[in-house]
Amino acid sequence: MRKNFIWASLVMILGTFSSFSALSYDGKIKFTGQIIENGCTVDTGAAGKDITVDFGTLSKNVFQNNLGEITTNMVGKSKNFTINLSSCSVAGNLGILFTGTPDNDNRDFYASGVDGVGIKIHKGDNTAIAPGINVADIATIKSNKAAMNFVAELVATKTTIAAHSINKSINFTIIYP
Repeated sequence: MRKNFIWASLVMILGTFSSFSALSYDGKIKFTGQIIENGCTVDTGAAGKDITVDFGTLSKNVFQNNLGEITTNMVGKSKNFTINLSSCSVAGNLGILFTGTPDNDNRDFYASGVDGVGIKIHKGDNTAIAPGINVADIATIKSNKAAMNFVAELVATKTTIAAHSINKSINFTIIYP
């Protein structure tokens, strides 16, 4: 009798588990890609891969409108910069991904280290590049070289701006075709 009870219990337990083992197949994930020999080399003309965009010394007045008021989205200063690439072993169009701390007041801008001021990066056609967004077709590799041209702008994100040093870094990753 006891043996039958153990067998009955075992059958019930196994039956319970088997009812949960029914699988549902809704789709699949296919992984693809390509391994390239070498990517491009960042060519700054100096040792290292770092690029410095120096906005110089500015007065808070550069963020004022013609009424003398600081307004949000007022561009205080713009600087062009280029990421030059050489020794590219692939052909095609390159993209870019900028990563850095987003500005607290406008998440489409990067933090500048100054309360009330963000850094906006855009392509020459004024297409903004927000933090963490891949942007394709920035430059085309020609003769194993490419130049990625951008504009960095200091933009008011508040109607009050602190006097402080601009000191932030933004990382970039080249996206290959």
